[in-house]
Amino acid sequence: MEEIKNKCHSHKKHGIIFGIILIVLGALFLLFSLGLLEGNMKSVIFSWQMLLIVCSIFPFCYRNFLSGSFLLILGLFFMIPKLVDTCPDTFGWFGNDFTAKYWPTLLIALGILIIIGLFFPKSRKNNHDKIFIDINAGIKQHKKNNGSFERNVVFGSAEEIILDPVFAGGDINSVFGSIILDLRKTTIPEGDTELELNCSFGGITLYIPDNWNVELHINHFMSGFEDKRNIRSEIDFSRKLIITGAFAFGGGEIRN
Repeated sequence: MEEIKNKCHSHKKHGIIFGIILIVLGALFLLFSLGLLEGNMKSVIFSWQMLLIVCSIFPFCYRNFLSGSFLLILGLFFMIPKLVDTCPDTFGWFGNDFTAKYWPTLLIALGILIIIGLFFPKSRKNNHDKIFIDINAGIKQHKKNNGSFERNVVFGSAEEIILDPVFAGGDINSVFGSIILDLRKTTIPEGDTELELNCSFGGITLYIPDNWNVELHINHFMSGFEDKRNIRSEIDFSRKLIITGAFAFGGGEIRN
């Protein structure tokens, strides 16, 4: 019963956010139609930069602060030149060469986010793991101990094979990146094991044995995540892998 309530709450939360966005869009179109907003601001509000800013709302709502903060900073950074062109009297002091001059600030902001994520990781029960940094592919945070791990990829790719005897769950976060996780050489303990996936403008692929009992609780926005395994063995219902998280403008699948 509690599981059903959590699932309904998640869908309700997702619907409320999407409904609010539609209301705001409708209100903006109405204000432009009535002439209450200047026409030159239309290109600012309805732009790909604003789309990134709006997309950052979803990761924040699902407590994926790394993805949300990165999308927000990226959207705001590339929005400034558009504001300079549209409202030079107000934003002209930024200069016409803002992106060319200040692009290193994106690297600085990204570095700050990674450091914050290291010192203030997402809370999880019985999670006192040590943190390791691996910069082999993109910018990633890798935390591994007793089968649990955390992997963050930004503008890169990563492939991981879990060889530990028991997989204790963890977190995967992808922003403009791709991650492949292979769980075919490990097992899960009896009961429930949780794996959280959060993906924005990227992809996540999981390789899971066909006899694992997998339950999906993924929130989607312009994206999808499917279990495409070819089930040929008897499923072990004494153990369950619960996959939660949120996808925005990304996708993924489960294979065997």
